[in-house]
Amino acid sequence: MRADLPLKGLPDDPSAPGDVFDGTVALPTAVLLRDALEHNIATMARYCADNGVLLAPHGKTTMSPQLIRRQLDAGAWAVTVATAWQARTLAALGFRRLLLANEVVDAGSLSTVDTLLASHDDLELYCYADSPAALAALENGIAADRLPRLRVLVELGMPGGRTGLRDDDAALALARAVAKGPATLAGIAAFEGIVAGDSAVEEVDRLLDRMVTLARAVAGEGLAGPDPIVTVGGSAYFDRVVELVPAAVGPLGYRTVLRSGCYVTHDAGTYAELSPFGDHPRAAHRLREALLVWAVVLSTPEPGLALAGLGRRDASADSGLPVPRWRRRGTTVEPFDATVFAVNDQHAYLRLPPGSTVEVGDLVAFGISHPCTTFDKWTGIPIVEPDGTFAEIAYTYF
Repeated sequence: MRADLPLKGLPDDPSAPGDVFDGTVALPTAVLLRDALEHNIATMARYCADNGVLLAPHGKTTMSPQLIRRQLDAGAWAVTVATAWQARTLAALGFRRLLLANEVVDAGSLSTVDTLLASHDDLELYCYADSPAALAALENGIAADRLPRLRVLVELGMPGGRTGLRDDDAALALARAVAKGPATLAGIAAFEGIVAGDSAVEEVDRLLDRMVTLARAVAGEGLAGPDPIVTVGGSAYFDRVVELVPAAVGPLGYRTVLRSGCYVTHDAGTYAELSPFGDHPRAAHRLREALLVWAVVLSTPEPGLALAGLGRRDASADSGLPVPRWRRRGTTVEPFDATVFAVNDQHAYLRLPPGSTVEVGDLVAFGISHPCTTFDKWTGIPIVEPDGTFAEIAYTYF
């Protein structure tokens, strides 16, 4: 790999003082707004502390050690990952309590987990099982003397949803099987974040009720190891978790762990709509949009249309298109009224209102929807002050 090649969206010397607008950065470039970033991290930390729950923010959102360290320094209990590779990467970066929120069943991933346990005596590692086959894969793929250190969570799931057991009797049977050893039964897990529609809250609440019921059964039979957890709660319905789970399972010895990730930057789309701290709030707290992508207007080829130098290679488009927020001309920045209606790899198509004065060379700041799939398009993202000057570069490891 050529270490001397420039990184997209950064100046040739990222360590030198600079800003987004001084001409040293070839656009587009993603930026993190420092004030909003720090506000979001502090807000979620305070919310969790006030409600007696733990936070294991999802590291896959940013895969940035600088941002993850900020979250841990603010009080996060652990870091969530989605794959064995992500666990290996974050362990190599020095993080020692990892919640691998997935099943681990292929030979390469099992070998990675086994090597992690062998290489780091101080590593606390959790993972999921949702079937006897998944449990057998762990038991056969990890050395017997290391299996007691692996903290296994039985995962529940919803019909039509993602992984996780749909049948609660089967879930209790799997908990009994895990508890026989040699791995350690660490508690119960689930994921509710993909629920949508008018009945979403009711569906989430039913899942949480199932988790509580299973946790009670596990506790009643004395199956769990020390310090068990119940973990659920992405970035959309964590308020329902806080409302229903801790009071029910806390007296049984469980700690409740949220795994929200996208709160760290919030967004202009999915989570602005769904988060309890978003545009339709279900709580007193508010998150701020902290991730923008600046791009230049390349062409205004016909009335009502502009093309900006921003596309799928630069910003997420899997859960909504980029949202124009601001226009900068010279040193003047003002709200920008336009709509992105299509994107190519490197172009965004903007529909302009009648009378728009947009010009070639104008700079546009775009909000994004679903931060996870914007972060992975950048090796480094400047953390900027309100005037656009660089405070720090947040490097990513995807």
